[in-house]
Parts: sequence; structure tokens; C-alpha cells
Amino acid sequence: MVNGTPTIAFMRREWRFLLFGALVMFWTSPGQTYFISLFGDQFRQDFGLSHGEFGSLYTLATLTSAAILWPMGRLVDKLRLVKFVWWVCVAMVVGTVSMSIVNGPISLFLGILVVRFLGQGMMSHIAVTAMARRYAGERGRAIAIAGFGFPIGEGIFPPLISIGLTVISWQNIWICMGIAAAIMLLPTVPFLLKRTAGQDGQGPDALAAPDQNQKQWTRGEMLRDRRFFMIAPLIMTMSALFTGIIFHQKHIIVNLKDWDFLWWSICFSVFAVCQIIGSFSAGWLVDRISARCIAPFVLLPFACSLLILGFGDDDYWALGVMAFMGLSAGSSNPTFSSLWAELYGTEHLGAIRATGAVLSVFASALGPVVIGWALDANVSLLTITTISIAITLSTSTLAAVGLRR
Repeated sequence: MVNGTPTIAFMRREWRFLLFGALVMFWTSPGQTYFISLFGDQFRQDFGLSHGEFGSLYTLATLTSAAILWPMGRLVDKLRLVKFVWWVCVAMVVGTVSMSIVNGPISLFLGILVVRFLGQGMMSHIAVTAMARRYAGERGRAIAIAGFGFPIGEGIFPPLISIGLTVISWQNIWICMGIAAAIMLLPTVPFLLKRTAGQDGQGPDALAAPDQNQKQWTRGEMLRDRRFFMIAPLIMTMSALFTGIIFHQKHIIVNLKDWDFLWWSICFSVFAVCQIIGSFSAGWLVDRISARCIAPFVLLPFACSLLILGFGDDDYWALGVMAFMGLSAGSSNPTFSSLWAELYGTEHLGAIRATGAVLSVFASALGPVVIGWALDANVSLLTITTISIAITLSTSTLAAVGLRR
């Protein structure tokens, strides 16, 4: 037992809301970089794009997504959760199916924009904000349990799609994904939220009403806080570097490392398992000692994965790369999401967390294009990973200083 309810009793009591979060997080996958990058070769070949051009298109779509998320993110504070999330899921289904009809760079840009904004942006934002607002003593574990859906997708989709691309066209895969999302999401989300008291985090039924002894910061006040600008680079680091590497994974793994890509895809299962381990470990630590204590350390495993990627020769090193990446990817979500609530309160958490989400999305837009330019300029992978390690250690140190203030 840690602060709040024992974990098993907590899961039994709140299974509906936790399952809702996990299901929504699972279906953010079509908008995530690891998913879209699996179709990178097909997009480049069919539409005549270089690595840098595809990266630039992806970056522009992601930056546009971040710009839209800035005002839209605060809707989580204002609208009823059940109706809002259902319509966002409907839009995600439509957007996923629409990816099957892209026929050039412009429509590809629009398709990526839609699934990025809805998947990486709104669906993730809604699920995590709902968990952080509803719970206090169980906040870290709730975010970790809800986040469980995401690594399941990372473990299932890469090998499934890699095999599927050898059997059917990429267009049909996107259609199948949209149909599956509709079947799993649209009837299930209203059921899971139907009788969940206090799901909007407000009113007498809320499990975690705003702490009257804690200042409830507005987004404007947060943006004037010096600590925010010392933490922000840490939030952006994983998104930028991880997204850039995964976006160009086929070129890096096949052409630069000369590793078997099917083996690499299978290793995503190791990534998923380690992400779950990292997520639950971080969630437990957040509830026990606070997010601000562990935040500066969550990217250290990621630095180890970069070291292995740069120096590892044989493809069995892919296991180590994926394992350490998974630990950081898993621990960062419950840590950073809980950190906003700890520092700035829950009353305006939708708007505040949207700011963090915008930073993350913005960083994920920079990663693919910068690494794409580096690859086009024949910069060695060892140089790329060495610079990435230096950035990771620097932002972790800066955040440690900021959180001591």
C-alpha cells in the first residue's frame, strides 16, 4: 500500500473509469509516430518524397496540430466528459479511414494532421487529464493504469502491420484500423462512463476536489513561473528525440545498422513490456514520494538506449535499445502528467496540461525533420546519438535545478 487506496482495491472499485482511459489510450495509436512511420516507405515511394521532405511534411502537420491543441485543450475543463470524448472518438474513426484515400503530398499532410491532432493530441490529453483530475492519492497509479493501453498498441501493431504490408495494400490496412476502432470505441466509451460519479473532476461527487490549501494556478500564471521554463525542455526532449528516431526507424535500422527490420518490429513487444514496467513503477513512486522527486531521472534509461543504438553492432542489441526506451517512455507519462497537478493544482488542469501537450507535440514535430536533414546530409548515426545523449543529460539537470526551487 502507498498513499491513498491499496492498488488492488482501487482497481476493483474504479475499473470502469480506468478501463475507459486504457481503451482511449490504445486507440491513440493511429496518430502516433511509431504507427505512421511503419508506412513511411510506402508514402515516400508512392508520392515521390525524400526523407527530409517527408519529415518536413510530417513536421508541418504536427506543428499545425499543436497550434490547434492550444485552444482546444481547455475544452476538457468546460465540457461533459462522456459526450466530448465520444465525439472525439468518432472523429478519430473517420480520420483513420480517411488516411486510405490520400493520393498526394497535400492530402497526406491533411490526413496526418487529423490523426495526429486527434490521436497524439486530444485523445491522449482527455484520458490523462481525466485521470489526474479525478484522483489524488492514487493519481500516479491511475495514469499508469490508463496508460497501459498505449504499450499494448505498441506491442501489437508494429509486427502486425509489418506482416500485413506483405499481404494487403497500406490503404486497406487503414480502413481495417478505422473499422476496428469504431467497433471497440463507440459503443464502449458511453458504457464505461455511464455511472461513474465525479468523472468531470468537479462537484460533490468528485474523488479529488481541488485542494483549498494549494494555489490553483491559471495557465497565464503558470507561463510566468520560472520553474515552468526549467522543466519544459525535459518534457520536450523525449518527444523530439524518440519521435525523430522512430519516424526514420526503417532507414536507421535497415540501411545504417543493417539489422533485420522484422526482428526490430518484434522487439517492440519488449518495448511495450518495459514501458508497462516503467509506467507502473513511476506511478507507484509518484504516489509514494511525488512526481517532482523522480522527474529529473526518468530519461536516464533513454540515454542508455541511445548509447546502445550508437555503439551496438549486432541486431540482438535491439533488445537493449527497446528495453531502455520503453522504461523511459513508460515512466514519463505518469510522472509528467502528475507533475502539473502537483505544481499547479487541478482546477485549470485541462488548460495547463494542454500547454505541456503542445510542447510535447511541438517537440515531436522538430525531431523527424531535424534528424531527416541529418540523414540526408550523411551525418553518422553515432554523431546523432552522441548529441542526443548530451541533450538528454542537460535537460534532466536543468529540471532537477528547477524542481528544487
